[in-house]
Amino acid sequence: MTNPVLETIRARRSIRFYTDEPVPQEAIDTLLEVAQLAPTGLGKQAWHFTVVRDRALLDEITEANRQIMLNSGDPAEIEKASAPDFDNFRGAPMAIIVSGETAAAYHIADCANATTTMALAAESMGLSSCYLAGFRKALRTPDGVALLARLQLPEGYEPEFALSIGYKGKEPNPRHPRREGCVNYIG
Repeated sequence: MTNPVLETIRARRSIRFYTDEPVPQEAIDTLLEVAQLAPTGLGKQAWHFTVVRDRALLDEITEANRQIMLNSGDPAEIEKASAPDFDNFRGAPMAIIVSGETAAAYHIADCANATTTMALAAESMGLSSCYLAGFRKALRTPDGVALLARLQLPEGYEPEFALSIGYKGKEPNPRHPRREGCVNYIG
């Protein structure tokens, strides 16, 4: 079975290399509009969207994460953070950080739904994206309070996910095969 929505889902990939070309404001507005149409638990809409076009701020968050990872004692984290091209936001010219109202029961699901909706919409609009969560480390430490404050979140909200957005700089690696045996039927 095929239709334009299914083709967009099948075509969407996490892009980790972007051009410097800015994303048009109209496209950003459309992504934010559709994000707010995503499914939401109990109709609460427990999300807040922060559009970060300040590449220097994204770089500061990345550098704070690099230091946390280098000091983690985890060999895999140290290896990632040691890469000269390490960038939580994958070199994109911008990111939309999706924060959740922590008092709301389903805020993480609401944020995930909104982020996925934006990723699919971006693909359908000829934009590329990468769904992110690793950037949060730097914002959830005592040293990250100043960075978190710069995001100007409403009281009671915490960053959950981000979507780097831009124009694809190079083709992604081949898609990993999908895991088998993860579906069963009852009845």
